Amino acid sequence: MAGTDNKKQIVNKQQGNILLVSIIMLLALSLMMLKSLHYQQENAMFMMMDEQNYLNAFWRAESSLTWGKVQSWRINQQGIDGWFCLQQIEFNLKSCIRRYSDTLFLLKGIAQFAAEENLELYQWMKQMKHSSQDTLTPIELVPVESGWLDFCPVLQAEFCL
Repeated sequence: MAGTDNKKQIVNKQQGNILLVSIIMLLALSLMMLKSLHYQQENAMFMMMDEQNYLNAFWRAESSLTWGKVQSWRINQQGIDGWFCLQQIEFNLKSCIRRYSDTLFLLKGIAQFAAEENLELYQWMKQMKHSSQDTLTPIELVPVESGWLDFCPVLQAEFCL
């Protein structure tokens, strides 16, 4: 009988060790799951911050475009070859305009999105009346209906740069 009691004590000790190993494995698995959840939440937070930055840049570009629509653009009728820009420092607005044809202009609203990346929105503008050819007189521009774009509409890529 003494041999049987020893066997029971050994089995009971082994069952205690199995229980302890099971608890440790359960804790390790729980820690791994918590780490994974933290990683997913951190990535979701970074994605949300990127989206918030994009939306802020979009609204600043939209504000720049709206501001540019009401500006008096003093453009030399003969010599406008590239983008002519105006900037409003206080509200960080920047609008640029470029002649596309005789009476058609492309207005661009610009906002900084990332370190060296800009978000640009475009609006076709039409000149109302012809002014003198060689003076820097303000030209009257009106937006073309359905002329708002979130991409440069000109096929020649160098026009938009």
